[in-house]
Amino acid sequence: MSEHGDVPEWLPEERPPAERPPVERPAPGDPGPPRMFLGISDAGGGPLPRSPRTTPPPGPSHLPAPVPARDASSGPPAASPRHGHRAGGAHQPQSPPVRRRRGPLIGTLAGALGLTLLAGLGVHALTSGDGCRNGAPVVLTVAAAPGVAPVVTAAAGRLNDARRKIGSRCVRAEVRSTDPVAVATLLSGSGVAGATRRPDVWIPDSSLWLAQAQGGSGQGGSGQGGSGRAATAGPVRRGSLASSPLVVAVPRTLALRLRSLGTRPSWSELIRAASGTAGPAGGPSLPKDLVKLQVPDPNRTAPGMAALVLADQLRSGDEADGTTSFAGVVRALREGVTPSVNAGFASFRRDRQGRYPVALAPEQAIFEYNARGPAEPAVALYPSEGTLTMDHPILFLGADAVQDRASRLFEAALGAKDTLDDLRELGFRAPDGTAPGTFGAKTGLDPRAPRTLPAPAPAAVRATMQAWARLSLSIRMLSIIDVSGSMDDRIAPDVTRLQSTVRTAQQGLALLPDDSELGQWVFSTNLQGPQDWRELVSVGPLGERVGSATRRQLMLSAFAQIRAKKNGDTGLYDTILSAYRRMKRSYKPEFVNSILLWTDGRNDDPGGPSLDATLDALRREVDPTRPVLVFMYGFGQGVDAGALRRIAQATRGDVVIAETPEEVRENFLQAVARRVCAPGC
Repeated sequence: MSEHGDVPEWLPEERPPAERPPVERPAPGDPGPPRMFLGISDAGGGPLPRSPRTTPPPGPSHLPAPVPARDASSGPPAASPRHGHRAGGAHQPQSPPVRRRRGPLIGTLAGALGLTLLAGLGVHALTSGDGCRNGAPVVLTVAAAPGVAPVVTAAAGRLNDARRKIGSRCVRAEVRSTDPVAVATLLSGSGVAGATRRPDVWIPDSSLWLAQAQGGSGQGGSGQGGSGRAATAGPVRRGSLASSPLVVAVPRTLALRLRSLGTRPSWSELIRAASGTAGPAGGPSLPKDLVKLQVPDPNRTAPGMAALVLADQLRSGDEADGTTSFAGVVRALREGVTPSVNAGFASFRRDRQGRYPVALAPEQAIFEYNARGPAEPAVALYPSEGTLTMDHPILFLGADAVQDRASRLFEAALGAKDTLDDLRELGFRAPDGTAPGTFGAKTGLDPRAPRTLPAPAPAAVRATMQAWARLSLSIRMLSIIDVSGSMDDRIAPDVTRLQSTVRTAQQGLALLPDDSELGQWVFSTNLQGPQDWRELVSVGPLGERVGSATRRQLMLSAFAQIRAKKNGDTGLYDTILSAYRRMKRSYKPEFVNSILLWTDGRNDDPGGPSLDATLDALRREVDPTRPVLVFMYGFGQGVDAGALRRIAQATRGDVVIAETPEEVRENFLQAVARRVCAPGC
């Protein structure tokens, strides 16, 4: 793959048990090593509980102690003694920080533990020594992603201690650890989700959040300047704090197996394997049921968002197949969504079906996970197509020229060597992709920078996320297939119209997740006494067990048994009315409720209602608060297209007329992929 493949060349060979070093275990009564703050892999953003200590833990001596957590909308945080204050407020001289050389792993653990002390919801102490007593300070509020908040807090401390001034006023930075989704929601104007005050500087983990932040307001985010800017102006980018490419995290056991198989999976290969779809003929292939995807929630995490964007960027150039492929990807991702990056490592072992977890995560999350010494370390795979990077942009959102000048002083502190050293200790790359010296076999990461794909435009990110929102919603559908005599006509050698329809329906079924609700009817005339339709499978969750089988299995079995009724006519209108009333009675507001009807003809049931009577009845049944959409596929030249279109219009549905099996398949699979545009279609 790419320059260096998926399985890094530095991956250690498996050694016989006799040659493996002994596993160090804590002595009885020893609580063992403390749990560490997970950076961007920690959903909560704060430090994990640690065992009490009588002496301070090892860590960089220049970092301040933590302060109590506070609400984001409250007043300024209390001063910290570590920044030159005693109870009486007199400034105390401080010794310059001393950096000590450490062994590779011990230094990493100690540095990460020291930075852990800064990761609470509270923010770094402020300095108001003798040089800052005249006039109110210039306060710069900073919202930083939890993974980098400790480093940003330390940089703010150095700026505050330096007592830099604008005129006679000291500059003071207040840093708060804030999930990017909270700030993006606030800036978009779509609500409040954990942040109640607009920061002056925002450092999310990815530029992808800009698309979400601008989604509700349409504000631009790439302008320059800052002097005299309106309070509602969009973010102005001032470079990046750090980078961490999105990679494929796999258990070391799986990495070794892939190497033994000679397989170097790409993004497309991994997604196909996880979604159960076939790869190109003659191309590289993973064993079908070898892996299961674990993806951080795209609605709340940048890595999850990036996974969707990658899938969208890499899909087929053919619009029909590409849309269908993306729908299959959404199904695979949706079934493996985890609340956070860290949760993807929670069960990093094979499941009962023998599948290995494949977690999409930034490199830094793998670094933190392996630093804990897990029983099954993670190895990063670098797909050949390239990847997106968590670029940690520095964004200025301030409103006036004074804040703009203050933010530039703060940016200088963020670019200082101490800050870069702190970032490396937590497993971040520099903005230019330079890796920490600790990257290698022990940390499961390749120090060489992977190929980086171009950053998507905000509009493209919003479109992808909207597609995810539509496709990830659950669907509730009643499928109805025409089994009148004409459906037994051959349209190709050894293929009837009914067989082609059933095969297409089976392919659509494969795109739907198990919590989709589906049912199956067939119709002609007098199939069940005078009734024109017959239920084969009741509507319910595909994953639900009905007797000894799941409903999905029952659907597949029903498809295999469908046969045309010799000389049967088409009781179209009566069937549509009955189906509409059934779905309306059993309507579920948490689903998209719809009917999918397949037919090759026109209504020819002399005992059934007329078209006008059917339309009148449907108009009376339609309830905008309980919408049931009717989608119809007319197959062949005998279809009454005008009648189907009038029915679709009455129910806010749609109709497609196709002449060939290929047209039916293409149009149907696209419709399944777009299935939840309703009720505004």
